[in-house]
Amino acid sequence: MTDAQLPYPAARIVDTRDTVAGISFPDPYRWLEDDSAETAAWQEAQNSLTDAFLGQWPHLDALRSSVDEHVADGTGSPNWLVDPTPKFAGGRWFRLARTPGPGYPDSAVLVVSDGPDGPGRVLYDPVRDGGRPISWFVPSPDGRIALFAVNQGGSDLGQIRLLDVETGDELPERLPQLTMGPMITPQWLPDSSGFFYTAGDLSAESFAFRVYFHTIGAEPPAEPEPVTGAEGPTVQVAADGKHAVLTSVWPLPRYVCDLPERNWRPFVPDLDASVAGVIDGDRYVAVTNHRAPRGRIVAIGFDDPDPAAGRELVGESQRVLSHVRLVGGRLVVTGSVDTEARAWVFDRDGRELEEVPLPGRGALPVDVMPNAALVAESHPDEFVFPFSTPVSSPGLYRYRWGSGQVDTLREPRVRLAGATSTLRWARSADGTEVPYHLVLPEGADGTRPLPTLVTAYGGGRVSWPAQYPGPVAAFVAAGGALAISHQRGGSDLGTGWADAGRLRGKQNSLDDLYAIAEHLVATGATTTGRLAMTGWSNGGFLAGNAFTQRPDLWAAVVPQCPPLDVIGAHRLPYGKFALSAEYGDLDDPGEVARLAKMSPYHLVDETVAYPALYIHAGGADVACPPRPPRQFVARVQAAEATTAPVLLRVWDDVGHGTASNRSEAVTHATHWLAFLMQRLGMTPAGLRHPGAAHPGDPA
Repeated sequence: MTDAQLPYPAARIVDTRDTVAGISFPDPYRWLEDDSAETAAWQEAQNSLTDAFLGQWPHLDALRSSVDEHVADGTGSPNWLVDPTPKFAGGRWFRLARTPGPGYPDSAVLVVSDGPDGPGRVLYDPVRDGGRPISWFVPSPDGRIALFAVNQGGSDLGQIRLLDVETGDELPERLPQLTMGPMITPQWLPDSSGFFYTAGDLSAESFAFRVYFHTIGAEPPAEPEPVTGAEGPTVQVAADGKHAVLTSVWPLPRYVCDLPERNWRPFVPDLDASVAGVIDGDRYVAVTNHRAPRGRIVAIGFDDPDPAAGRELVGESQRVLSHVRLVGGRLVVTGSVDTEARAWVFDRDGRELEEVPLPGRGALPVDVMPNAALVAESHPDEFVFPFSTPVSSPGLYRYRWGSGQVDTLREPRVRLAGATSTLRWARSADGTEVPYHLVLPEGADGTRPLPTLVTAYGGGRVSWPAQYPGPVAAFVAAGGALAISHQRGGSDLGTGWADAGRLRGKQNSLDDLYAIAEHLVATGATTTGRLAMTGWSNGGFLAGNAFTQRPDLWAAVVPQCPPLDVIGAHRLPYGKFALSAEYGDLDDPGEVARLAKMSPYHLVDETVAYPALYIHAGGADVACPPRPPRQFVARVQAAEATTAPVLLRVWDDVGHGTASNRSEAVTHATHWLAFLMQRLGMTPAGLRHPGAAHPGDPA
């Protein structure tokens, strides 16, 4: 089956227009939004075509083995959403583990043990519960209850479960609301009598978060109590049990209450800045970008909140400050210098005591999310943290004050033998210097053109750090180069860097991506005929624009779970929520006109010869459903000038990627990597590299 002979399923054209803020756009494939029998048949035909195309490649099984070996601790889904840190409670440690044995390597089990790693007792085994994977877990402070969420049917919405740790029996509590992914986890009261949790409300016109409080042990079991008088997805509870803070999305601690009364009152008012930290007695100690794009540490009193002038503990400097934690009576501040992770220890008055000697030049995977430090610490007295580099999977480490050295609790499962990672800079269209990490395989020095894959996220004030690439490590093991982009839109160089690539600056983020691609070609690292790009979620939006705005740069593009119809996002609750926060205002005609210039579905030109395309989508994806990818693919397949393959794979019972079990995620990654490697003339690594994990190894 050659490129020019691909028998694409027919897609009829309808005379439909999408009118937004008075501006009208042709929408010839609107019918592919419908969950009709016709749409289902068309999608199935696309899946069959994609599977047949990839099935011809003789190295598919070998690649799957390589991906399986290199996934390591993650599931193959975006590993920055999965917190691998064990949690300490009631004198014991709780963690997710993959114990060798039938069935176990595919689904992580919840384990309780005396130490942060090593042998333990299984509390919950997904294999014995229909294969429903765990998306997050939070033990009660006394260690007597395991609170966690399980996903079903691939959905990122999780059902909350509670188990008695001693007996393993499920508690009679019933919580009907579904939680939204692993990014916003519940927080317990210090006496373990109840907890706050957040549910995603998909019934609203625009996606919303609802906060609830649940009391343990009521007779009969109590219904969850909605939190009223305050809005925001994340609740933090003070270790002394005196206060709770409710934080909005970006984040901003907008409300505080006294416990146990829960009398919420305004705390930090609306502020065009982020404030994220920890409760320390009668004050909130936080990293803020208010008047400090790279971050500073302030203390804001609950009785006299003044975030604009809150007492500054640590001023802004050249280092990027991203999170602050209160551990063992000290402030642990994590951040980065030139995109590479760093950690410093301060006393509670802001006096710097020491720097944590991190084990390499890489990333603290948990810290990529802006709200990461809003979660209670895993240990009250020790800094326990995962760390990875672009060439080594996450290990688990501990730092004790004043020791000057980090203890290794668990070695990285996989190391890419002989591979190297270096920081490079490209010049964007407006003259801004944009960093990226280039990972080269064993024996390469960057002077000989290699098949090269650029990965990017670039949005949501989320960094895309120099961390282990999970399944993409198989691409490097096969002799390819990997470029990890740190473009504007992400917070890799601070929130000022992020905001310069959001909303009206969104094109900056795209231009940064293109500058990196051009720099790779100009420096001889690759050629446009050997260059590919992929991104997930917002990165899928970038990939869609890379495909339509700059088709000349790429041999192949793989958008994963992508929002490809920016204009049509107003018809999707989560799409409307994300659009207003990241891209622009669809109620403003000027904004609609701007957004149309970066809406991949609307940019398709039938006279352009586009590069090869493979779109990965999940049939149960709440955030980025497969409707826009279907429409986009139909439009590109109809472009007569394009002879390269244009393929779509929608996986049934798969969501945004965070709820896939290990074997599913390996299969998904194998497919899109096979597409790229086939286009770039690559073959998988034939032998396991020294130090690579076996799929049955514990994780």
